[in-house]
Amino acid sequence: MAISYSSHAVERMMRRDIPTFEVEEILLQPDGVIRQSMDKTIAYKHLQGRRDNAIAVVAVELPGDFHVVTVLVNLEVNNEGAS
Repeated sequence: MAISYSSHAVERMMRRDIPTFEVEEILLQPDGVIRQSMDKTIAYKHLQGRRDNAIAVVAVELPGDFHVVTVLVNLEVNNEGAS
């Protein structure tokens, strides 16, 4: 699986001190996934050692790959629509 990043996602990762290995962990082993559209998902996870509520990665799924669009912190998830 390859992961590519938009320039916006890279800027947000730098601003929020989120390294690529954490993004990879979120995509591969999320606590949950919310489908936004046919090819866009929000994967989120509570990571050890971080004080953020949850970190979310918005990615477009390509065959066997992910293109990360943006990265969010302090995501609050309700139980509707999350899997």
